[in-house]
Amino acid sequence: MASLAGGRIWRHRPGYERLLAEVPGEAWTDPGAQGWQCVKQNSRREVWRARLRGGVYYLKYFDQRNRWGGLERWLRRPACVVEWDGGLYALRHGIAAALPVAYTLDVRRGGRRWAVLVTEALEPALPLHEFWQQLRGDDDPRRRAADTAQLIEQLAELIARAHQAGFEHLDMHAANLLVQTVAPRCYRPVFVDLQSARRGVPLSDAAVVRNLAQLNQWFRRHATIGDRLRFLRAYLRWRHEFEVLSPHGRPLGVDFRALVQRLARQAARHADHLGAQRDRRSRRDGRYFARLRLPGGWRGVAMTRCKHASAESKASQLELRPDTWARVLRDPLRLLAPGGGRTCKDSHSATVCRTVLELDGTALGVIIKRPRARTLWRRLVQLWPPSRSARGWRIGHALLHRDVATARPLVLLERRVGPFVADSLLITEALPDAIDLESLLRRPPQPLTSPGGRALKQHLTALLVPHLRRLLDRGFIHRDCKASNLLVVPEPALKLLWIDLDGIRRARPWTRDGTVRALTRLHVSLLDVPGLTRTDRLRFLRAFTARFGAPVDAWRSLWRAVAAAAARKLRQQRRRRAWKVRHYGRA
Repeated sequence: MASLAGGRIWRHRPGYERLLAEVPGEAWTDPGAQGWQCVKQNSRREVWRARLRGGVYYLKYFDQRNRWGGLERWLRRPACVVEWDGGLYALRHGIAAALPVAYTLDVRRGGRRWAVLVTEALEPALPLHEFWQQLRGDDDPRRRAADTAQLIEQLAELIARAHQAGFEHLDMHAANLLVQTVAPRCYRPVFVDLQSARRGVPLSDAAVVRNLAQLNQWFRRHATIGDRLRFLRAYLRWRHEFEVLSPHGRPLGVDFRALVQRLARQAARHADHLGAQRDRRSRRDGRYFARLRLPGGWRGVAMTRCKHASAESKASQLELRPDTWARVLRDPLRLLAPGGGRTCKDSHSATVCRTVLELDGTALGVIIKRPRARTLWRRLVQLWPPSRSARGWRIGHALLHRDVATARPLVLLERRVGPFVADSLLITEALPDAIDLESLLRRPPQPLTSPGGRALKQHLTALLVPHLRRLLDRGFIHRDCKASNLLVVPEPALKLLWIDLDGIRRARPWTRDGTVRALTRLHVSLLDVPGLTRTDRLRFLRAFTARFGAPVDAWRSLWRAVAAAAARKLRQQRRRRAWKVRHYGRA
């Protein structure tokens, strides 16, 4: 239906004429003045929570400015209209989704033209990822298991019904699903943000796998394998139930085992795609990074805010303005001068200094690294971009974008002469009370042979196995994977992070040789640690090779490969030490 209200033409569902007529026309142009609450905002959309005629509604504002030189209006339908149509389609086919009320394409705000979509509020409700974390934090194991099973079943039913109705949410991540509490311990998942939905077309096997992989992206890190397999079994069961209810329903052309295998491959491709998008974001101006132009020819990029804050990182919880960075770093080499901070390393390869920066009244500890060249050849090589600092910046944020914990790079600075890199600096966050893994094991709070020491070893093994496996599974190799390059952060909970990223490189496709080299370097760096036994190494290796579908004795071949590589590594170290003694008089 269409009607005129407040001087605008509205399309709406039957029964909402009076609601639209009672809202003054000027209220839509200034939602903040009406006491409405802005709950989400980005460069193209705003979402407001409003109370109208005693009911709660959500108002989504879409910026109508044309992109691509005005071609967008000819190539795409307005996102507001697409979401309206998607909501009505879901309503007709019994798919739980945010119910649209009305929309208009003619609201003027701040000299710009906006479209407004009004939807019914779903309250109380939480995004799926927040609700899942809330369930997993339940201290009652029986209640937690029952609620988790209920949510898995209902989520599988919702997605299976949508797929068999020819409805594909093209951005089906965990934040685009809400879980509404309709009664005590009774939950209902619903779709939101439907402007990217495809509808009215049967979903192919590839589309089903692609859609499930989007949802799996978050749950592969926050749900157990058992929960994910239960979801897939429930999805296949509900899919069979709904097959005859819609003309778009069709049987899936793969069985359960093949679906799991295809989903694993698609999930890896989807994660790579998301990681590449985020990597490009770290090299340009935007919401999270800003380019810097400083006196003395220094140019670079700085982090201004973090989308997902972490408990151990103070910098991830701050919002830092570009002018603040420009003021603090107006003379960056002064920070490395005597008295500017504590020198951690001053060698032929790099100068490393630890200091504190005052950023808008907040004291933030940082590590400043300035690469050096120890030979004339290295000096010539390092003139060519990318610099070592730029590689460290790129690798550091690539790790963070793929959920591999590392010390957060904050600023990259370079000084160039034409195309050549004359100097560079990399500033990373310093984590208080952190200690590297080798130092912790050599000087533990209690001897490693005592009960407390054994508990510490078991805890570190449980942390190190997924930490190293995640690095390798995400497509990286570490050529200097020694214990001193692993940082142990004690607060708020024990956590491992990678530091000194010069040795980390991308390695696609994954090879077994990279794993053997990383394990060998780690093994050799801890060979003479008192209290670290062969049993501890075996326990670590068995845990490292234990994964879904792997043979029980997979550790045996890896043990032999690491032992042989370690013997070669030790011979190389002895020859290297002998060469240093002959040429420098010291090892």
